[in-house]
Amino acid sequence: MKKFSIFQIVVYVLCIIGIIFAILIFSGKISVGKDSKSSVSGTVTMWGTLPSETMGNALALVAGAYPDLHVVYSQKDPATMQSDFVNALASGTGPDLIQLSPADVVKNSDKLLTIPFASLPQNTYLNTFVDESALYLNSTGTVGLPIFIDPMVMYYNRDLLASSFSVSAPKTWDDVVALNKKMTTKDDAGQLSVETVALGTYSNITHAKELLALLAFQTGNSLVKINPATNKYASQFATIDPKTGASIATVFRYYTQFANPSDADHYSWNDSLPLDSTQFIAGRLGLYFGYASELASIRAKNPNLNFAVAAMPQSSKFPTKATYGKMIGVGITKISKNQALGVMVANLMASQTFINSYFIFDTTLAPARKDMLAADQSGDATKALVYNSAIIARGWLDPDPAQTNDLFKRFVTQINAGLILPEGVLSGGNSLIQGILDSFQKDPAPVS
Repeated sequence: MKKFSIFQIVVYVLCIIGIIFAILIFSGKISVGKDSKSSVSGTVTMWGTLPSETMGNALALVAGAYPDLHVVYSQKDPATMQSDFVNALASGTGPDLIQLSPADVVKNSDKLLTIPFASLPQNTYLNTFVDESALYLNSTGTVGLPIFIDPMVMYYNRDLLASSFSVSAPKTWDDVVALNKKMTTKDDAGQLSVETVALGTYSNITHAKELLALLAFQTGNSLVKINPATNKYASQFATIDPKTGASIATVFRYYTQFANPSDADHYSWNDSLPLDSTQFIAGRLGLYFGYASELASIRAKNPNLNFAVAAMPQSSKFPTKATYGKMIGVGITKISKNQALGVMVANLMASQTFINSYFIFDTTLAPARKDMLAADQSGDATKALVYNSAIIARGWLDPDPAQTNDLFKRFVTQINAGLILPEGVLSGGNSLIQGILDSFQKDPAPVS
């Protein structure tokens, strides 16, 4: 059995005390007064993908309460941050804190400090943050504290809806099909001239994987969950609901119908068309499914486009209301030499104080805190829509976004080419995702 020196034990105990103290501050049970502020001192480094200028401005606003606390933030390229992080940890030069999404949890759970339930009770955590935050939990605590969430919404072209004699945006996927029958038109050569919705293909749909995932969420499928018998990550790709018979095959069947020219009710999109966001901004696509944060960009690219925003369509057959949400949280690295201070900074960033400071400079995201989402937004219809969408947002423990993206793309392509039926995705998809999960987990995995 490994023996620990008295010094190691003292350091460990002090670290735990510091973590508990930080959590008590976060929960409001300890007020940070004048004397306490002077005792919070030190420097921590943080990596993330949020804009450095915005993060710097927000951190500067809250710095007055902690004059001896310094947070050095580095903005990283989303495409390379994971590899940069792994390489930095290997050389012992990694950051104290790192921004992470649920897709970062599986591959990084062994690199992150777990804040124990003894310090931050599970019920307190779940009552504070949106439901998607449960993806950061493990069997003993949490590896991340949520800050923001960027939910997917539906953008719609007002002029095209009016031209099809439709008075409101579709609320269900059945409504989308009904709208498609009225709006989608073809020219004399039989080519699409006005498209209702971009579904069915992959390469020319900006958020194809997210759309397939949110359709799965609406059928009640989480894609990945914990097997309670083994306490390990388990793929749900082949799961079939015993009551409804819904599965991922149901999702792929519905999705690919919109690229089938022989399906008159659904056909609205094909591989020859431009990217869906480009087509929507050009005024030729009725509906575009994108993140709430894209609103300003769409307006800037075509100031004359007459469009509005609505909630993502929901299923009329399944009771679960869901959209896809891109969550941004913060975790503390195990190699940090100042973990207690790191926990305090993470708690500060998950607080109303920091989030409100960030929103002074950037209002494109929604808070991940339930108390902020519950605030009255009746004076701003768009903000109310985004906040309501954040409440029902879901994500998944995507073990390797690049590999799963290739998997989803291959299945859509094969179904459209008639090479496989939708049911053909179940076994192969399940095996591949489970294989990726197993490559990361050797010990019992976190439980959400």
